[in-house]
Amino acid sequence: MAANLAEEIRQAEESAKKIIQEAKVEAARMIAEARSDGERRTKEAKQELHQLFRQEVAKAEAEAERRADAIKSEGRRETEAFVQARKARVDEVASWLVEEVTAKYGLS
Repeated sequence: MAANLAEEIRQAEESAKKIIQEAKVEAARMIAEARSDGERRTKEAKQELHQLFRQEVAKAEAEAERRADAIKSEGRRETEAFVQARKARVDEVASWLVEEVTAKYGLS
């Protein structure tokens, strides 16, 4: 009976060693899988953020372009208004210049 008991203990120890070994292998597999999953998720998050960043930059550029167009249009309107406001004076100044030049240098 003692031999039987000793044999049962040895078998239980061997079984326990196998269970521990299998548990270590399974734990290593789970750790590797978790690391791989973490790396994959990190990569996906970076790609998603990069894409979001590019979209936001594109939106900002479009908004800046729209504002620039509005500013240019306003500048053109102001320039045209300035030219129209001064147009009458151009004829006046041109006549004055002709008078001054002909008075000083004559008509030749």
